[in-house]
Amino acid sequence: MDTPVNLHQIQLFCYVVEYGSYTQAAQSLHMTQPALSMQIKSLENRFGAKLFVRKGNNIELTEVGVLVHQYASQLLSLDKQLRSTLKELISGEAGEIAIGSNRPIGRFLLPTFILNFMKKYPKLEVTTHYDNTKQICQYVLEEKINVGFVMFSNEQTLPPGLVTYLIQKDHWVLVCAAGSEWAAWNGSIQEILRKAPLIGSLPKTAHGEIIEIELQKLGVKLKECNISLRLDEIESIKMAVISQLGIGFLPRMTVERELNNEELVEIPITDTYKPEINNYMIMKEDAYLTPTINTFKNFILETAAETLQLI
Repeated sequence: MDTPVNLHQIQLFCYVVEYGSYTQAAQSLHMTQPALSMQIKSLENRFGAKLFVRKGNNIELTEVGVLVHQYASQLLSLDKQLRSTLKELISGEAGEIAIGSNRPIGRFLLPTFILNFMKKYPKLEVTTHYDNTKQICQYVLEEKINVGFVMFSNEQTLPPGLVTYLIQKDHWVLVCAAGSEWAAWNGSIQEILRKAPLIGSLPKTAHGEIIEIELQKLGVKLKECNISLRLDEIESIKMAVISQLGIGFLPRMTVERELNNEELVEIPITDTYKPEINNYMIMKEDAYLTPTINTFKNFILETAAETLQLI
């Protein structure tokens, strides 16, 4: 009978791939380089093929190495899932969840979800990671995180391989500081977008792409706008608008408090047009769900269903 591959050697192999160097991988593992090399050599003997080839001062995966790495990643993922699930079943305690979110949801929506869930499961271990929408999608696909929370407009599409769950409907509002010259504007929306300084997002961000789409719907090209400042996150844009540096498109949930206390004023776009934006929970299509992750998923969907019914 064939002897199964050594899972420890598979793990060491993946470390070398990750670091792209025997030396760096050995240092991170607190091993000597000869000891690590010996383990990889043993694995190569097991497969009967070279896994790495040296190119100058660097090492690269061979064709066999690429294939082995694909399966190795799956094996290690299954091992992690098995140990996590057994821990939950044996101890009867909640396990671990890695969550990723873009910053608007992470700041204004996600904390309530997590805090309410942890009231029911106080021993739950939660790690959170904040990044832009595209990167969060990638982390979910790579299974670096279990659950992602992102915002998308109706015109945008998520990458294939993801399952989406609508958790909140929102819409964009055009706002200015209450004391600015634009607060009493009574002209057309197209005219103010061409005249007033517009606080924009960095190019190729989800927020920037969404705003460009919405401007096109209003018959205004991005190059026609007076973009005076570009910032990398919505909270920074909001602060710039409050400081009377210009006007800005922002999700309603991110400016609710400032509109209520009259720091900001909403500039009416049209009587009938409200640019929608949807907030989603995303998961990898074929991802294995531990009992804890499945419970968290169902909790979010139940909570979101109650909120959506109120809209």
